[in-house]
Amino acid sequence: MSTRKNLSTAIALALAASAGAAQAIDFSSGEWSGSLDTTVTYGVSVRAEDPYDMNVGKANQNPLFPLLGLSNPEQRAAPGRWSVNGDDANMKWRKGDVVSNAIKITSELSLTWRNFGAFVRGMAFHDFEYEDRDDISRLARDKVGQDAKILDAFVYWNFGQGGGLNGSLRLGQQVVSWGENTFIQNGVNVINPVDVSRLRTAGSELKEAFLPVNMIFGSVNLTENLALEALYLLEFEQTEPEPVGTYFSTNDFAALGGAYAMLNFGTVGQPVMNPDLFWDVCGGLRSSDIAAMNQMVPAGPGGSLIPLYMLGCQAALPRAEDRYPDDGGEYGLALRYFAPWAGDTEFGLYFMNYHSRLPLLSGMSVTSSAPSSGRVIVEYPEDIRMVGLSWNTNIPWGLAFQGEVSHKSNVPLQFDDVELLFAGLTPLNPLLPQPGMRFASQLGEFGPGEYIQGWERHKIWQGQFTLTKMFGPGNWLGADQVAAVLEYGITKVRDLPEHSVLRYNGDGTDTGGGPDVLTGALRNPVTQVGGFPTETSWGYRAALRADYNNAFGTPFMLSPRIAFNHDVNGTTPGPGGNFVEDRKSYTLGVEANYLNRWAVDLSYTRFFGAGMFNLLTDRDFYTLSARYSF
Repeated sequence: MSTRKNLSTAIALALAASAGAAQAIDFSSGEWSGSLDTTVTYGVSVRAEDPYDMNVGKANQNPLFPLLGLSNPEQRAAPGRWSVNGDDANMKWRKGDVVSNAIKITSELSLTWRNFGAFVRGMAFHDFEYEDRDDISRLARDKVGQDAKILDAFVYWNFGQGGGLNGSLRLGQQVVSWGENTFIQNGVNVINPVDVSRLRTAGSELKEAFLPVNMIFGSVNLTENLALEALYLLEFEQTEPEPVGTYFSTNDFAALGGAYAMLNFGTVGQPVMNPDLFWDVCGGLRSSDIAAMNQMVPAGPGGSLIPLYMLGCQAALPRAEDRYPDDGGEYGLALRYFAPWAGDTEFGLYFMNYHSRLPLLSGMSVTSSAPSSGRVIVEYPEDIRMVGLSWNTNIPWGLAFQGEVSHKSNVPLQFDDVELLFAGLTPLNPLLPQPGMRFASQLGEFGPGEYIQGWERHKIWQGQFTLTKMFGPGNWLGADQVAAVLEYGITKVRDLPEHSVLRYNGDGTDTGGGPDVLTGALRNPVTQVGGFPTETSWGYRAALRADYNNAFGTPFMLSPRIAFNHDVNGTTPGPGGNFVEDRKSYTLGVEANYLNRWAVDLSYTRFFGAGMFNLLTDRDFYTLSARYSF
């Protein structure tokens, strides 16, 4: 079967990664042959902006003076967010601080014997910035501070080389890529989860971020132009957002290392910064203990007999044990057709049944007046179904045109977390005679200890379309080669309710969207306006890279680049929605490459737009990295 491959430069642009391949060590003996590629990388990232007040919780602006006892007008006037559930990272680093300082080695070993082969890829790294931090959990520190693991590890058999049906069968930990996405995620390519923290490490590469999964994968060429692929996953693996408290993290309780969520809308600070200490500090505390603790802990504001950390403990909702799907039940089919009659276009048709790669939040309602008697639950719903269509072709003016359309059913989408938290407190309503003090949730009322599903399933359409243009010598930038990529994406959610009926979760929606203190609902300090998800959302991604061989008369290839992201209209429901209206970012970078062996890269990334709904708007950073391949 004839095939067309995506331009490697487009992928390089999308990832702001290096051009050129490693210098492999090749070896052979008789019918055996193999190669070993190794790359050593050192990189440093530095914060470029001080934290913005609007991205730090109100209570954390001055932790010694909680706002719990202040009037609503005084709380409104205080700077900061109405939440302390996403600012741990912002309080750890200032402008000019190193946020990643990592050395890493990656090796790939390939072996072949006749029609059989094996491939193994491993990685080890050490990030000096995180190695001794005591303000993040052990799980987070192990994840981003130091690790060594095997990524890919599979064997394969290429059969039918002498004629007739031919194809390949692979078994083991591997990455399989379907579809034609370049920048925009959540389309056809849902097979492998992503380790987001790996992409954030200075000097990282894409192949270290996609998590290989144990699976059986087979492909067979049915005719010269038609191929069938099938896979069955042997284990479940989830996408791993940035661990709690690491530089790019924006959630302090649902990601790796989280232990509790905070109530009281940012008016009380966390009891501990390191989540590992939560149960040691807050577990088992009783009101009768307060007098004894006051002998050891300074009093709270206004002479309160409750110490500051006790205020935090009383406002903390613990995280229960995560709920994972069983291994198995994830499988897919793909049909690829190369059509010479349609301008040498390659079409793909896909089906997959899989489990949510991203965490969803649910809850367990309180069983007493203490919030700690409730629970927040992280879970991964099963059996999402995806069908998709993709194409890849050339069109006039030297453009490569690729795209895909996908339809997913049974997709779990997250309810607004404020509605979920209020629902968990509704068992207290019979004890509250004043209507304005009761907890009102769009999810309804629940009994003590009752499970509260924090999500609903929907059908989602997504389309994305990419244009790639290569310019040779004599181009307008005077480069030896220029590559430009533009991708447009749109997401459509079926049957998303009006916000007045049921609100879904959007980044930065810290308070409830219903009545507030000014209209008699004393539990909601201010009505959240805007930021909630919409049925339709869209945006685009663009990148440009130029290569200058023998730049300035040297043996170096110099490659400046720019990438720009713009979420134009609408907000995609979570988890992991593609678009937040008016959110933007850009990266400026340049790489110097010597004989594809040595390379140095310098870049700057800025996040802006979307106001309080852009949770990374103050996390701009510089990165300098160097690598050696052999």
